Amino acid sequence: MKKFLSIILCSIILLLLVFYGINNNSNNINAAYKKEQKLVAENNDNTKDKEDTIKKENNTKKEKKKENVVKQQKANKNTDKKVSNKTTKVVKKEKNVNYGTYGRLYVSNYNVALYDYNVNINSNKSLQTIVNNKDSAAYYTTKNRLVIADHNYQGFSVLVNLNIGTTSYIKLKNGSIIKYKMIKKSKGKNTGPDLVDTKGNSFFNMESDIIMYTCYKDGIMATLWTLA
Repeated sequence: MKKFLSIILCSIILLLLVFYGINNNSNNINAAYKKEQKLVAENNDNTKDKEDTIKKENNTKKEKKKENVVKQQKANKNTDKKVSNKTTKVVKKEKNVNYGTYGRLYVSNYNVALYDYNVNINSNKSLQTIVNNKDSAAYYTTKNRLVIADHNYQGFSVLVNLNIGTTSYIKLKNGSIIKYKMIKKSKGKNTGPDLVDTKGNSFFNMESDIIMYTCYKDGIMATLWTLA
């Protein structure tokens, strides 16, 4: 009888151990499964976060790119506008050039409108009036020589510092240009009917195509030019 009870008791213990082992394994499996699911979920969340971050970064880059394109387009429009305005101003300035009654003289950094005055013909406008006016130099013919005269304080003092060989030109209203080269420069005097050097020699008797002169100290500075 005792032997039988011992067998039954051992069988019960064995069953309990088996049951406990199975249950414990089951719990372990469930725990491992849950842990695995948690890791999968966390990985999915991390992946989603990364994807969201990448999307945001891409969207930000796209927005910045659009902004840069818009800024560049505006900059190009402004540049085109400035160039257009500048071109308009240049054209407008060219149209407003004052050619006087004959043309416009360009000597070094000086330029002036030329107004005809013939000393051999009576005129309502004196030579002095022409040279007194701003942006106005007298252009006339006397003793078979072309002459240009203007005040030194209005810019014609440029003649004093010119070197032999300097070139100048007269631009006419029709756009044609007459070029000259300086061949002589000398101090002298304006006697009224004549322009003479310091020795009394008339500049009109010297070889030249045009004479330009201005006041200089107690006399004049005269320059002689030939066609270039």
